[in-house]
Amino acid sequence: MLTEAEPEFQLVVDCARTAIVTDASPEPPALDAAPDWDRVVELARYHGVVQLLYQGLEPMAHESGDEFTVPESVLTRLSSTVQGKRMRNLAFTTELQEIIERFETRGVRAIPFKGPVLSAATYDDATVREYNDLDLLVHSEDITVAADILEERGYEWRGGTPRLDDAALLGGPVTKAIVHEYEMRGPEFDVELRWRVGDAERPFSPPFAELWDRRDTVAVGGQPLPALAQPDRLLVLAFHGTKHRWYLLKWLCDFVAALESTEADWPHVLARAREAGVERNLLLGAALARDVFGYALPAPILDRLRTDDRVTELAKDVVESLATGTPQAPTRLEAARFYLAASDSATALVPFILLHSSLHPTYSEYQFCPLPGPLHPLYYVTWPFRLLLEAPRWQRQQSEESRNELT
Repeated sequence: MLTEAEPEFQLVVDCARTAIVTDASPEPPALDAAPDWDRVVELARYHGVVQLLYQGLEPMAHESGDEFTVPESVLTRLSSTVQGKRMRNLAFTTELQEIIERFETRGVRAIPFKGPVLSAATYDDATVREYNDLDLLVHSEDITVAADILEERGYEWRGGTPRLDDAALLGGPVTKAIVHEYEMRGPEFDVELRWRVGDAERPFSPPFAELWDRRDTVAVGGQPLPALAQPDRLLVLAFHGTKHRWYLLKWLCDFVAALESTEADWPHVLARAREAGVERNLLLGAALARDVFGYALPAPILDRLRTDDRVTELAKDVVESLATGTPQAPTRLEAARFYLAASDSATALVPFILLHSSLHPTYSEYQFCPLPGPLHPLYYVTWPFRLLLEAPRWQRQQSEESRNELT
């Protein structure tokens, strides 16, 4: 548990637990004095759980009577913030419904896997979870049409360079994709189009076709929308949290809410996790659910946790980081080390090194010289020349930064 955490963060965790876990006892943490409410709200904002804080505070204050009181000014402030977020999420929901409707009309296979659909599937409310964009998994064969549809709706590709032939960006049989997602910016919303959950160096093995065949349907704002099947949702959330070293409480709340909403054959879920190469990711999420929220895990999960000491050590590191209140996002090196330590097999190091972005042409090559798809392999020829041309500019920037540090 978060025994070393400041009382204000422990209060945020307890409120989130009360809001998420069925039959959770709304008991306030032991406090020597009134909490710093500004700090409580700040922590909830940082971790993306303001709405869960508000949902948990009300029953906690009601059950505690005079022993734990929440200033009316704090409740009013949170209520106003929550209403604003809900209205924003409703607008996201409407936009998602219209996008999926247009996709279906044009035969685009797409699964919304975060945003309103994840919120509706795990929290039973499309407006509870906090999100800033819409994330869609799209079959690679449909990416071009999906991007075209979004551009017809006023979205612009964030890259700023015209999309010529998308095959140049998606890669080919012997070349690595230049981008792993399309970030589309609209007048009011942002949309991310992905054709796989992970990326080349950090793969998530189930291909889109399998996820699509197993897909579920979730009612979002009264409209049925495609969604990941429950077991796949758990694995994706575990993978995503591990990729980011679980430094935000929001991701753990999503995972716990997904556990709450999943009725599964747990040995089958563990087997699927092994097939996908993310069993240790799943176990890590489960260990954190237990250690941070005191969540009661299914027996098959507990049995596997007892046999994996590495998960115990990784969970301990994450809990210590969370206990600081506002942990910094991991550096690329820290994230890489954590990802490899949480991988099921040492062979994960091979694609991580061989397919690392530093060893392959990147979006800079496309900006430097946009090429059509069939000429994608030429980027492996132009790439070293771009690096040579940019080397003097990079050296000047380094010199300027050094001089600035001295002054």
